Amino acid sequence: MGTQISITLWHSNAETAEQLLASGMAEMHRLDELLSPWIETSELARVNRLAVGLPQKISDELIFLIDKSLYFSRLSDGAFDITFASVGWFYNYRERQQPNEEKRRALLPAINYQWLDLNKVERTLAFKHKNVRIDLGGIAKGYAVDRVAAILQSGGVKRATISAGGDSRILGDKLGSPWMIGIKNPRDGGDQSSRAVIMLPLENTAISTSGDYERFFIDEKNGKRIHHIINPKTGQSAEGVVSVTILGPEGSDTDPLSTTVFVLGVEPGIALVNRLPGFDAVIIDSTGKVHYSDGLVAP
Repeated sequence: MGTQISITLWHSNAETAEQLLASGMAEMHRLDELLSPWIETSELARVNRLAVGLPQKISDELIFLIDKSLYFSRLSDGAFDITFASVGWFYNYRERQQPNEEKRRALLPAINYQWLDLNKVERTLAFKHKNVRIDLGGIAKGYAVDRVAAILQSGGVKRATISAGGDSRILGDKLGSPWMIGIKNPRDGGDQSSRAVIMLPLENTAISTSGDYERFFIDEKNGKRIHHIINPKTGQSAEGVVSVTILGPEGSDTDPLSTTVFVLGVEPGIALVNRLPGFDAVIIDSTGKVHYSDGLVAP
C-alpha cells in the first residue's frame, strides 16, 4: 500500500480480537498483491502489460474498482481518471524525477478514461490506446479500508477505526463519545507528527484526505511543488489546492472523490460535493484558507 496501516477495535473476546486484527492485516496484504502497479505478479500489472487491444479477463474486484473509477470520471468530466498513470508512471518522487516536456506531451493523449473498454458481461478490460496505463492509487486504499471494516463487522465488532494513509473507516463511536479525527496542517511536514488544524467528531463514516504533501519534491528550476496528484488534462501536478478531505458512507467513494475535488479546485469541487447526498468536504487552498461544503458548519 505504500503507507502505514492501523486497525483499532474493541471486542469482548481477546482471542477473537487478535484473530480479527490478523485477518484485517492479511486482507490489506492481499489487496496490495492484487492491485499494486509495482508488483509484477499483481493483476493490475498484468493488465497494464497485456490489455492494449487485447481484452484481459479480470476479477470481480477489479471490475468493481474500474467501474467505480469510470463513474467518477464521467461525474467529473475527467477530473478523476485512472489513466493518469500513462504519464504519472514516469514521475519518481523519491528520485526527484519527472517526465520532460517532450515525453509529457507525447503521452498526454493516452490520459483519457474513454480509452478503457470495460465489458462487465464478458468480465474483460482492454485499452484502446497503445500508451494507456492505469493506476488505482486514487481508490484502492479506500476500498481496502471498506473491506477490512466488513471483516471486523462480520466478527461482531461494533467499534473500530481502520486507516491506510489518508483513508479511514470508522465503525460506531468511541465508547460513548465520537471519534475525534484530525485534518493535518498541509505545511507542517506531512508526517505522523504533523499537528491537526481541524478536528472532526465522527461516528460510522468514511473519511479520505488527499494532500500535496504526501509524495512530492520541489523542482529546483522553478521552485514548484511536484506532487503525486496529477491533473489528467495536463499530466502535471494539480494546482490551487493543498488538501481535500471528504466525508461519506464508504471509502471506495470518499477516496476517489477527494482526488476529484483536489483536481477540480475549490469552487467546482464544493459545487460537486454539494450535489451528492451524504457527502461533505473540507478544502484547504494554496493560500491556507479553509472551505466547507454546505453540510458542515465552519468552527
